[in-house]
Amino acid sequence: MTTLDEQIQGEQRAQKSRWFRYAGISTGVVFAIGLAWGVVLMLPASSTHEVAPVTPFPAASTGVISAAPTGVTLSAAPTGALGGESTPFSAEDRSRLQQLLSETNNQVNALVADPLLNAWQQATVFQLQTDMQQAYQWYGQQKYAETAALLPVIQQQAQAHIDAFHAAYQQAHSAAMQAFAQADLAQATIHNNRTLAIHPQYPPAVQLQQRLAVAADVQVLWEQVRVAELENNTAKQQTLLTQISQLDAADAHAQARLASLKGASQQQAFQRALTQAITAIENQRYADARQALTVAKGIAPNRPELQEIQQQLARAEQQEVVQSALEQINVFRAADEWPTVLLLANKALSVAPDHPELQQARQVAEQIAAVSEKLARFLRQPERLTDSNIQQLAAQAITEADALNPYSAKLATLQTQLHAQLTIKQQPVAVRITSDNRTTIRVLGVGNVGEVKEKTLQLAPGTYQFEGVCKGYRTEIVTVAVHADNAPIDVAVHCKVRI
Repeated sequence: MTTLDEQIQGEQRAQKSRWFRYAGISTGVVFAIGLAWGVVLMLPASSTHEVAPVTPFPAASTGVISAAPTGVTLSAAPTGALGGESTPFSAEDRSRLQQLLSETNNQVNALVADPLLNAWQQATVFQLQTDMQQAYQWYGQQKYAETAALLPVIQQQAQAHIDAFHAAYQQAHSAAMQAFAQADLAQATIHNNRTLAIHPQYPPAVQLQQRLAVAADVQVLWEQVRVAELENNTAKQQTLLTQISQLDAADAHAQARLASLKGASQQQAFQRALTQAITAIENQRYADARQALTVAKGIAPNRPELQEIQQQLARAEQQEVVQSALEQINVFRAADEWPTVLLLANKALSVAPDHPELQQARQVAEQIAAVSEKLARFLRQPERLTDSNIQQLAAQAITEADALNPYSAKLATLQTQLHAQLTIKQQPVAVRITSDNRTTIRVLGVGNVGEVKEKTLQLAPGTYQFEGVCKGYRTEIVTVAVHADNAPIDVAVHCKVRI
């Protein structure tokens, strides 16, 4: 690490180099500063030198060193005790002075390195560099008190230069914006040029320069907007405001007016679409109503009135489907086409599941279909009707059909056919029994016949078992199927095998 003496020597060499560079820039300025300095040296030295505190400054967003609120413009270095000995400084005092010297030098260097601050009021910048060189010289000569008094003055002067720089372009820009707001384009251009001369990269000024380039055209368009407003021509206003926004994207007034007009236009279009939808629903033109609602939904999909009209349309369409289905159901009910009635009822109930007429139509159709299938199944196999169990099931089916006959002539026909078949199958058949007059005969499940030589019984169609019992002989069982088709039927029952 270099010592402070080496740093001082380096700074002195650098300051001398800069001195000669700036000397060539402004000879008149150097001469005036030298003359003022000579006058100061001739003044009597003061015992004390009060210095105002230095305000720290943050970095500005524009890329230049930001300003602190101070208006100090001191320029002369303190001359107290310039020819005499300085008050002794302790090691700790010198350490603090070294730190202050370094901080002040960094502050001045940062100001010089900033091209905007360096280019603005160059005489002030040159004076700061000269004062900084003087501070290093005094420190090298062990004039610590003089150095300690000069450094805060340099800091204050540097801060004052920064503050004045920011104030200059900001005030110029404020005047430019005020003139622009009043449509005074000439004054706005003058003040904005002054702003850019101080701070060429100042974003608000750059933007204003762009706006000023098209301001004349924008003013013409605004006049046309006012004419269109008097004509109540909303579409023309929107077109003109769109052109203004394209020319001057920073024109907030044009954007707000355009948004307001678009909102009003959309509201009118939305209300117009709703009105068309309501009228179409009232006239039962549901396709047109749905198309109008689609337009309204594209404008404002979450509006509550839109949902209300959509529900109204859904109810109207449902009612139309139900009414059409009921008309068709009545036609096919009259035609006794209950399978078709069932199909139509199920389809309509998918749209209106709680409709009572549709529910009743489906229930009757299902019952007729079920009972018709039962009756038809018995009729397809009439030979099964000779079985007493089957006869009982057939009789139940006939009874079920009684309640449904008023709805279906076809069902009544099936019921009549089955009843006839059942009657035929239940007609008694002559069965002639022959025996040996010593065998006791009985018909299982029917009754006793006794000991006979020959006897004729009248039995309903079915299957019967004839039992013959005789003492000393094995019991005989004869099974006979009784049908009307094979009447008369002969059955021989007698015991033959001894035991």
